Amino acid sequence: MRTLNKKVMTLACATCLTVGMGAVACADTVDLGYGMYGSTSPAVKAVDVMHVPTDAKLRNNEQSQMLFAANKEVVNTFNANLKWYSSVPVNPIKGEVLDGFSYYQLQGTNEQGHHTGYLFVIDYAKSGLDQTISMDKMVLEKGSEADKAKLKNSISKHVSVYSKENAQQQLASLPGDTVEGAKLAKAVKAINDSIPSHINNTFDKLLAADKKTSARDKEAISTFTGFMAKQLSVDATHVAYKPVQTRYGTAVTGDVRGALGFDGFRNSFALIGYAIPTDKGLSVQFLYSDDSSYDYWTNELNHMYQTQSLKGGK
Repeated sequence: MRTLNKKVMTLACATCLTVGMGAVACADTVDLGYGMYGSTSPAVKAVDVMHVPTDAKLRNNEQSQMLFAANKEVVNTFNANLKWYSSVPVNPIKGEVLDGFSYYQLQGTNEQGHHTGYLFVIDYAKSGLDQTISMDKMVLEKGSEADKAKLKNSISKHVSVYSKENAQQQLASLPGDTVEGAKLAKAVKAINDSIPSHINNTFDKLLAADKKTSARDKEAISTFTGFMAKQLSVDATHVAYKPVQTRYGTAVTGDVRGALGFDGFRNSFALIGYAIPTDKGLSVQFLYSDDSSYDYWTNELNHMYQTQSLKGGK
């Protein structure tokens, strides 16, 4: 009996220890690419929806095929629209533009309720960045004034090739800016005024290049598109960006709080982004959530990145 009691007590202690350890929340890890990993706070769970590592040795066959297909689509789409990029001829891009990408759902809870965020990670290859810089320099040298105006804040004006050091220097010198109130309302109105014409012009160009669709069908599509475009609207209450220091080095972060509207319906959102230069490429992350969870996810990303503000330059 004494032996049995000892076994029961041992089992009970082991069970309590196991349950107790299981109740302790553990941080989850997300892959930001190029050897960078982020750890969530213990209260936040990260669910891996899609993941293509930047390290080729860590990819399986399916992930390699996904990356190949993504690069092919990006290159073909970009090159097909080169004439809209500038008024001067530029060399088409080739090779790898993306080194990897990931998509996570983040889940957290606090006294205000449950919070869900969607983290997108896109890792841009150095080879693709170098080709983009070369294109920009060609436009800045030989393009129209309208083309040059689009690149007035481009980093390509100051560098010839991409490097982590150059990128960090340029990001650290950003003055940072926050737009709210009447100034933002004026900008939003201008965007909403331009939405129908922008969408209609884009579709008209696509239809003009389409040799298979009949003229009657093209007219019907154009009419329908014009009607739908008038129902769309955007709104924003806050737009900001600034250079920061993170656990991964100098970076830039920005955020938008706004809403999309269609035919009277409204969907609010918050978008928080980071761009982090590395030796092999540029890692860009976007977290999308409902606007009501903006503060929650801002604090979570500050924890994950160990964000500290930089003064910035002019």
